Amino acid sequence: MRIFAPKTNTMRMKPFLLLLTFAIFLFGTASAQTSNRYVEVEEVAPVVYRYVYINPLDQMFERDAVTGTLRLPDAPFRAEPIRGLNFRDTIFVNPLFLPVVFQGRLLPRDLSFFPTEDKSDRGTLIPQRMTLAPQLAQLDFAQNVRRQFYINNPTLIRFSERDLPDPPAVSQEELLRSLNPFRGLLRTESTLELAAPTVEGAIIERRYWQRSGEHSLQFSQNFFSENWHRGGTNHMNLNNFHTIRANFRRDRVRFNNTFEWQLSLNNAPGDTLRNFSIGTDFVRYTGDFGIEAFGRGWTYSTNLRVRTPIFNTFPPNSDAIRSAFLSPLEANMGVGLKYEVDRRSERVRHRRFRWNLAIAPLSVDLIYVNHPDINDRRIEEGRNHNIDLGSTVTSNMIIDFNRFTTWTSRLEYFTTFSGIRTDFENTLNMALTNAFSTQIRVNMRFDDGVPADDRFGLLQVNQMLSFGLNYRW
Repeated sequence: MRIFAPKTNTMRMKPFLLLLTFAIFLFGTASAQTSNRYVEVEEVAPVVYRYVYINPLDQMFERDAVTGTLRLPDAPFRAEPIRGLNFRDTIFVNPLFLPVVFQGRLLPRDLSFFPTEDKSDRGTLIPQRMTLAPQLAQLDFAQNVRRQFYINNPTLIRFSERDLPDPPAVSQEELLRSLNPFRGLLRTESTLELAAPTVEGAIIERRYWQRSGEHSLQFSQNFFSENWHRGGTNHMNLNNFHTIRANFRRDRVRFNNTFEWQLSLNNAPGDTLRNFSIGTDFVRYTGDFGIEAFGRGWTYSTNLRVRTPIFNTFPPNSDAIRSAFLSPLEANMGVGLKYEVDRRSERVRHRRFRWNLAIAPLSVDLIYVNHPDINDRRIEEGRNHNIDLGSTVTSNMIIDFNRFTTWTSRLEYFTTFSGIRTDFENTLNMALTNAFSTQIRVNMRFDDGVPADDRFGLLQVNQMLSFGLNYRW
């Protein structure tokens, strides 16, 4: 066992040791005389104890003869092995030079209670210098140095990890305050007072009128060469549609107005008198005035519908006029109830359903012809107008499936209790862009006051497919 003392070459013998040696010698002499036995005692030279401090590192490394500093190996302390080493507090430092604090881990890292296999070099695919072996060797070297210091100097290790002071306590409120990302946003770097700017308020008046419209110019064209195997007639169609709406709503008052103009032009290769013919041609005004009634969506209303063509139309290869401005003029006015529904989808954007139903139990239907050469079969001979009393039911529906596809439907039913007249109009508008669209129109009319057709009977059908410009506002 080694006894370590301060760093001195020689020290004087303490008095109590000399006394102890002398006492032992007397005790042995007395004991020999009592037992009447004589024993020869060999003279022993006095032992001089020198307390010399031995640094544990001196057993592992050599010191410089001039400076007295330790000569550590170069390989473990190169820059490459030290780079990348980190402590548990993420400080990049070599553990060899950390403060000596006992960590309680004295066992080697590679300790095994089972016999290890032969670790002789059997050939490697990757050289050790290209792996983490140098860094691991550096860590093992540092741990061995610290472990030897722990073993050889246990009295100098006064602290362990559990003896270190506890970290400062942080309250939950301070922790949440430090983690709040919006804390700095509410703090200003200047102590200047900020005065609110003067803003002049603007009075926004309520709009009682709502205006909207739709305009489209559709066309279709078909060409056949003279040698086309099945023949054919070249033709081109131009369709012009305009719709303008102006609706008024204030408190319980409702006033809706719709103006429509439709014109369809077709080239007439089989007509020897004209180069083109007019298909659809009319302007129509539809209006209703109402006051909110007993339930939601119901109003007491009066409705008016006026329709008339604008241009003169003729049959093919004939000068007999078929229709003209105010010939015929159709007007219908009724009094009753109206129900409106306007729903927007909460799941699909731009999807909307609008529908209104007008029921007029008492209505007046007027047919007037201004041109003397036009004969309308619904008017008695010798007269230019006809008035019928009856009931009218009108339904208007607009469905926006999405932003680009809209279906518009209109149904008008009028009966005099002795005759029926029904108009059913449907338009499917599929917008390709904000300016181009494709339209499919199917209009049907049932009138028992005109002669029946051999194919459709009393049902009249008009179908059209077109492509062209379209604008909505």
